[in-house]
Amino acid sequence: MTDQRIVTTDHVEYASKNPAATRKFLEKVLGFHFDVMDAMGGYGIRTDKFPRGSNTGVRGLEKGESPSTVAYLTVTDLEAALAAAQKEGARVVVPKTEIPGIGWSALVHGPGDVPIGLFQPMPGSPRM
Repeated sequence: MTDQRIVTTDHVEYASKNPAATRKFLEKVLGFHFDVMDAMGGYGIRTDKFPRGSNTGVRGLEKGESPSTVAYLTVTDLEAALAAAQKEGARVVVPKTEIPGIGWSALVHGPGDVPIGLFQPMPGSPRM
């Protein structure tokens, strides 16, 4: 089990049918700026300077996925968290995936088919 004292919302992700349109909407309405990461299939990561709160990402849908908003929670050991989630009935939707230079993430659907993101920062990354 992850030490609950360190669990925070690392970032919020929007899974969209049209990621470019979603990014543009967030840029026009909220003043966000996104860099698109080709190495991660066109994932848009918020790169403007912000004083507090979690980061923001926009991505396309995975096969069979519906549009959704996902909060990614920081864990100390992603593999252990995934094992515990599955033991409690969660279904892994996106397995452990490296975010170059930042960490690893995974997406599960917990009881009630609720999407829950898990994130483990790399040692020495800006999120440590």
